[in-house]
Amino acid sequence: MRQIGVSVGTVALITGLMGLSYGQIGYASRVSVSNVDCLVEPSMVVELGAAVPGQLAYVSYDRSDYVEAGTLLGSLESGVEEVALEIATQLASASTAIQLRQLSASFGIRTEKRNQELLASDTISQQSMDQVTTDSRIAQLQVQQEREAQALAKLDLARTQANLDRRFIVAPFSGSITQRYRSPGEFVDNDPVYQLSKLDPLNIEALLPIAELGSVSVGSKVDIRLNVAGFDDKTYEGTVQRIDSVADAASATYGVRVELENPDLTIPSGIRCIADFRG
Repeated sequence: MRQIGVSVGTVALITGLMGLSYGQIGYASRVSVSNVDCLVEPSMVVELGAAVPGQLAYVSYDRSDYVEAGTLLGSLESGVEEVALEIATQLASASTAIQLRQLSASFGIRTEKRNQELLASDTISQQSMDQVTTDSRIAQLQVQQEREAQALAKLDLARTQANLDRRFIVAPFSGSITQRYRSPGEFVDNDPVYQLSKLDPLNIEALLPIAELGSVSVGSKVDIRLNVAGFDDKTYEGTVQRIDSVADAASATYGVRVELENPDLTIPSGIRCIADFRG
């Protein structure tokens, strides 16, 4: 079979006639859908409040504060619950009753052993021996009873601690406080106190024409440009995470979500952007 060679000059001539440059050819092969309007959003937004109703005792943070996961953000008034926790702690750690029962059981065992020797020499009756043996067994069971009571006291301590924890407002993830709805002294009942937004990673939401369906796949890379002053010359790389399986018939578009890492929190959310989806 005869091979046809094409020189670099021929390629240059063809691209010149088509009005394309080498850079444009490379970009066209790299980008499948370009200049798509998009929106930068937090990857997660939650409304935080206490699990039970009550009077708000204090709030520690306000709008724009950044908090780490597990940070205590506020609490309801919890004086009664704190006292109940102290009582439960004392009961769970008390060991005097067990020690008393153990002492009684040890005495019963020794008494039983001595009376067995007396029974062998017919010094005491079988009835007396049965009484001593029964008392010894009861004393041993009382030790077990006190141990079970202490185990229940420890479970009650865990329940009391859980009831107290329900009055605390804790950050479930690291993020920025975007709203504070309530102030100390207010009564809350299933009311949010804070709105917390996760800013790392960010979500980039874009709408693509149905005609482009199939040209973007999960895991493909996306170049993101932000429509805000100070970011004009910067491009960020994101990754397609989700593609809507149901399109919007009215607009003839379908949604695509892109994940954009933001470890230093320099990329703001709530702004417009342009996305170039790579092929």
